[in-house]
This record gives sequence, C-alpha cells and structure tokens, in this order.
Amino acid sequence: MRPDCNTNPPAAVQKKQMQTGISLEIVLFFAYTTRVNMHAIFLTTANPLKSTGWGLMELFEKGGPLMWALLFLSVVAFMVMFVCLWTTRTSAVLPGRMVMSVESCIRRKDYAGLMSMCERDGSSFALTMHVIVMFLQRNPRAGIEEVREVASAEGARQTNILTRQINWLSDIGAIAPMIGLLGTVVGMMKTFMEMAAGNFEGVKQMQMAHGIAEAMITTAGGLVLAIPAMGAYVFFRSRIQKRIADMEVAVTHILSVVSVQMDRERRLGNSYQRGATQEVLDEEDF
Repeated sequence: MRPDCNTNPPAAVQKKQMQTGISLEIVLFFAYTTRVNMHAIFLTTANPLKSTGWGLMELFEKGGPLMWALLFLSVVAFMVMFVCLWTTRTSAVLPGRMVMSVESCIRRKDYAGLMSMCERDGSSFALTMHVIVMFLQRNPRAGIEEVREVASAEGARQTNILTRQINWLSDIGAIAPMIGLLGTVVGMMKTFMEMAAGNFEGVKQMQMAHGIAEAMITTAGGLVLAIPAMGAYVFFRSRIQKRIADMEVAVTHILSVVSVQMDRERRLGNSYQRGATQEVLDEEDF
C-alpha cells in the first residue's frame, strides 16, 4: 500500500512552528526597539542642547535683553584678565637683574645713571627706586627714616595700582549672578502675569514651563560668567601678593645699602671735621 501523498504536518507541529515564528518576531521587535532607544540616549547624552533644539545662539536669544549685559561683562572680564596677565609678569614688577644694577649704581653714587635706567625699565620696582633716588638728590641731608617713609609710600602706591586691576574681576563675579537673578525674576513675573490673564490648562501648562525654563537661562549665564571671574581673581590675587613680597624684600635690601652709605658718609664727615678742628687748634697754638 502506497503512502498518502498529503504530507501536511500534524496540528501539534503546526502550532509549535507558529509559536516559534511569533517568538522570533517578538525577539526581533525588542532588539530593534532597544537599538533605537540606545541611539536616542547616546545622542541626548552627547549633545543635550541639540536634543532640545537649543544652541548657544538660541539660548542667548531666549535669555532676554539682560543677556546683552552679561555679554558686555564677559568682554570686560576677558580684557581685564589679559591686562592682569601682562602687568603682573615678573619683568613688569621686579626684573631679575634690576636689583644688582640698582645696588651697583648706589655704591658708585651714580644717581643720574640710576634714574635714567629706572625710566627706561618702567617696572614697579624701577618706579619705586626712581622716587627714592629723586628724594635723595633733592634732600641730601635726609636721614634713613625719611627715605624709608618715601619708599613705603611709593610701594603702597604701586601695590594699589596692581590690586586695583583685579578688583574688576571681583566686582564682575559679584554683579553677574545678580543680573542673572534679575532676569529670572523678570521672566517669572511675565509667566505669572500670563497665568493671571489667561487659562493655563492642558497645553497651556507646557507653555508656562517653557517660559520658566527661559527665565532660568539668565541665572545660568550669570553663573557661567561669575565662576571663571572669581577663579581668575583668586589666581591673580595670589600672584600679586607674591610679586609684592619679592619687591618688598628687594626694596629693603636697597634701603640697607643706602643706610650703609649714609653711615659711611657721616663717619667720613665727622672725621674731616675733627681733622679740620685739630688743624685750627694747632695753628692757634703756633
């Protein structure tokens, strides 16, 4: 007897094949969904502003008119940082070989050459020495205490010039967050005024949240400006303190040399006077 040509599988086998096909489709669906979700998460993590459709220009425009004030302060802060970098360098405050050159001129009493050298150099130490030498030339009988007072006054003036520049950074660091907070308050006021004037149910609530987010942009902008400004202020403050301490040591050394020169001249003058007096007495005795 020949077997039947109808080779259809039994119902159990068909059911198993159907379940296998459905399971495979479910696995493929979950794999595709996971891939899409991971791709979206990667894009959001890599560029959060792009995921919201906001770039730097969009954030600046959405921040309102106070963002222009923050932009102006940021330009001023950048210029102040550049100026502080230039004026607080070593050659601008205390050049390396300047102390030795000044000491050599004082020992030779070459005050004219010393003043010319200080005018050409233009550093803080050179300007202080210029004032001291000018005082010595105009007051040859002045004592070391008067010279120290002149040096102290001029050193305080040079210190004030250096520290006055970095105070701009401190002021910008304090003003920028306040401007950002003002922008946030203004944005919140506008949002609540719109709430009082209209209905914020449903989709309107999303618009209110959008307005609050825009109001917070100015606060973020103020903090982004204030944090680097305060960091630069702390850096330049410590740098200026080190420069001033080094200059004080150098000025003290030069004043010690001047004091030694004055004592030597005073001893020589007393010896000369005693010698002249003795000669007069000898002539009278004769």
